[in-house]
Amino acid sequence: MGMKKLKCVFASIALLLIFNSGCKKGTVQPVVPLKSEDFINVSYGANARNKLDLYLPAERNKNTPVILLVHGGSWFEGDKSMFTDLAKYWRDKGYAAATMNYRLTRTAENNIHPAQVNDISKAIEFIGSKANNWQISPDKFALQGASAGAHLSLLYTYKFNTDDKVKAVISLAGPTDLTVVQFLSPSQAQIIQGLIGSTIQTNPAAYAQASPVTHISAASKPTLIFHGKLDVVVPYQQSAELTARLKQLGAIGKLVLYEDTGHEVLNLNHTVSFLADSESWFKLYLK
Repeated sequence: MGMKKLKCVFASIALLLIFNSGCKKGTVQPVVPLKSEDFINVSYGANARNKLDLYLPAERNKNTPVILLVHGGSWFEGDKSMFTDLAKYWRDKGYAAATMNYRLTRTAENNIHPAQVNDISKAIEFIGSKANNWQISPDKFALQGASAGAHLSLLYTYKFNTDDKVKAVISLAGPTDLTVVQFLSPSQAQIIQGLIGSTIQTNPAAYAQASPVTHISAASKPTLIFHGKLDVVVPYQQSAELTARLKQLGAIGKLVLYEDTGHEVLNLNHTVSFLADSESWFKLYLK
C-alpha cells in the first residue's frame, strides 16, 4: 500500500475517532423494543357496555395500525370475547387489535340506531387519544365485523367515517340492505325493528339510512366481504349486490363466497384462507 493510501486510511480513522469521542460526551441510551401488552375491559365511554380489550404487538411504533373487531349477535346480544382469538392473531402479526362491546337493543335503555355506530366512533376516538401512550397510530384503523357487527362496521365506514381514520373494512356475512324486510321471516323483521325503533311501514327512510348500501360511493373505502352461499339468516345476495355496486361506482370491493358454508362463515375448511385473504387486504389498504 502506498504512502498516499496509508495517509488516507489514517486520516479516515482519525476522523472516526474524533466523531466517536464526540458522541460519547452525551449518554446514549439503547433503544429497547416494546414488548406485547394486553389491556382488558378498558372503558372507552360512560355506558356499562362501553368496554374494549386491546392487544398491542411487540416492537410497535407510532405507525402501527389498529384493527377494531366488532362482534355479532343480531344487535341484541353477543360479546367482545367472541373475537379474542382473532385479536390475538392480529397482535402476533404486528397489528394493534381491539375487541369492543357496544350498546345492545332489547334493553331498558332502548338503544336503537345510531347508538351502536356512535359507540364505534367513541372507541376509535378513545384509542386515538391514547395512541401516544400506547405507541400506535392515531389514525390508521380498519374495521372487521361479523353479522350484526359487520353491518355496523360497513355502515360506520361508509357513513360515519368523517375523519377518514378508517382505511379499510372487512365484513363476515353482514346485512347490507335493511329495506328488504318483506323477504325476511317475522322474527328477523322484528330483530331489525328493534334496531330501528319502528316498522318499515311507518319509517322507511330510517331503514334506508341504516343500510350500508345506501351510503356507498366512488370514495368508499376498500371493502372485503366473506359470505356463505348456504346462509339463511343473511342471504349472500346482499353481499353480492353491495360488491357489484361498489365496483360500478369505481370503489374497491371483493367478495369471497364459500359454497359449503352458512351464516357462521368460518369453519375449519376456510380458516387458513380467510386469515390469508384478510391479511393481504390489510397489507394493501391499512396504511
